[in-house]
Amino acid sequence: MKLNIKEMLQKGVSAHKEGKVQDAENFYRAILQTEPLHPDANHNLGVLELSLGKVDEAIKFFKIAIKVKPEIEQFWISYINTLIKEKRLKDAKEAIEQSKKHGFSLKIDISEINQTSSTPSDEEINNVLELYQKKEYEDTERQALYLTERFPKHPFAWRVLGALLKETGRLDESLVAIQKSTELSPEDAIAHYNLGITYRELGHLEEAVVSYIRSVSLNPDYAEAHYNLGNGLLELGRLDEAVKSYNQAIMIKSDYAEAHNNLGILLKDLGRLEEAEKNLRKAISLQPDNFSDAYDHLGSILQEKKSFDEAEDCYKKCISLEPNKTTFMTMSRGSILFREGLFEQALNLFDTYDNATARACALESLYALGRIDEIYKRIKQNINLDGENLRVAAISAFLTEQQKKNTDHNFCNNPIDFIHYGNISYHLEESNSFISSLIDELRTVKTKWELHTTQNGFQAVIDIFKNPSKKIDLLKSVIIDELDIYYSKFKNESCNYIKQWPSEKKIAGWHVILKKQGHQTSHIHPSGWLSGVIYLKVVPSNENNEGAIEFRMDSPQYPNHDSSKKIYQPKVGDMIFFPSSLHHRTFPFTTDVDRICISFDLIPI
Repeated sequence: MKLNIKEMLQKGVSAHKEGKVQDAENFYRAILQTEPLHPDANHNLGVLELSLGKVDEAIKFFKIAIKVKPEIEQFWISYINTLIKEKRLKDAKEAIEQSKKHGFSLKIDISEINQTSSTPSDEEINNVLELYQKKEYEDTERQALYLTERFPKHPFAWRVLGALLKETGRLDESLVAIQKSTELSPEDAIAHYNLGITYRELGHLEEAVVSYIRSVSLNPDYAEAHYNLGNGLLELGRLDEAVKSYNQAIMIKSDYAEAHNNLGILLKDLGRLEEAEKNLRKAISLQPDNFSDAYDHLGSILQEKKSFDEAEDCYKKCISLEPNKTTFMTMSRGSILFREGLFEQALNLFDTYDNATARACALESLYALGRIDEIYKRIKQNINLDGENLRVAAISAFLTEQQKKNTDHNFCNNPIDFIHYGNISYHLEESNSFISSLIDELRTVKTKWELHTTQNGFQAVIDIFKNPSKKIDLLKSVIIDELDIYYSKFKNESCNYIKQWPSEKKIAGWHVILKKQGHQTSHIHPSGWLSGVIYLKVVPSNENNEGAIEFRMDSPQYPNHDSSKKIYQPKVGDMIFFPSSLHHRTFPFTTDVDRICISFDLIPI
């Protein structure tokens, strides 16, 4: 596709910054072939020619740029400074006088010019900063680029250029400029900090952490660097180190609300509830209207402590700050009442909200109250709304097993019978090497510490199948092939789970890395249809079922339950498919190894 002039200029500038001189020159000259008087192309080509020692050519291009667009200050600066460098002082003086006619006061004292200076003047520095602060980004970039050409070993212009490029969303280009500024000022803590921030935004967590560590080693009192180091360590699963970094940030800056908030959430997940509560309360006291998550997690802690009234107050405040959390918080408030044994009150709360989750929670409350007939009645009444509500499907299946009587919800009343086992080796000849290389790739994928079903482990932030690599794409094809086997195996079943099988194979997946004592609590996948897990690395089996997966018909929320269950100890390469409505969990393990798997959902369309 043919590039327009604006696109050619952008490519030329990018090539210029990257040191690809010939490419930059080609783009600039291509512009001039179409538009010989283009001011920016002439100016930039002048800067390029100057860097190559072609002074006369540079001056010619600068003159054209000034003639066409004399209102651009940088054009005058480039032209005049070149004249001064060449000791053409008379011409420089004349140019300064001409610039004044256009409203500029460059204040260049020719008699004091140091021809060997390697540092931009205060005026040049202030000019760039002023342009940047005014968000005049095109002029800022032009002048910063010029300064990097004149003073290539001075970090200032590189730093400004990096900040500018980051601000305008050009992160890859920004990284190059910031790396350059850091190389030129290796003892500058701020430069390393900014480099860490840029690495983090690009998803390079390991590199970000290295930069933050360098920053705090240069300036141990740099609270923001300690805080961001904590964030990076948290995402890498180095939790104890993250705690130390957050604490260090707070030691330096006691009113660091963000650090108190993040530390409190992390400590809660580590089971250090007293410390977590202290930090969450501190974050709230410092910024009472800024941390909905602090109220959320503090409410959870108070719920554990059976301080139900105060917990509910926290959830209410969370809702007021973030109304889109209403459904989740409603469930939390209802859960408080449910756990307190106030099933009738919980039911009344769930009944005030007409959404799928609330209707399912209401059924669970009715079961706790022993009002079985009403559950059957409600399922029938809401079948048009909840026919594919998997949380309703879960309690329907459990009730069918317990009562030996089908409900009107025919999604899948015996999901434990629809478990299917396969192995990657059935599809790939070199499965072991494929799995090994896939593990290496997954360790580079952006992850986060999961605070809900995953304990002592990581869960990927992004859908690994959204922009798949070749390995992930191959894995997806294996899954699809196994899905075909799965459907063929059960295609004659009469439940809606099979009869309404998704016609399109839309798959969303994520990977999970569990550490020592890692496990996943009992849950279903309410957004899926079929769910699956593929094991890439497992822990040694023992009589305690460490690292095993368990499937059950019941939820821990169902009182007085005793349902069917299956426990399976996975092997490397195993693939397990099951209805998304089936409750499942994993057993914690004591072995000091990683347990790595990929989970996925077949999403109904």
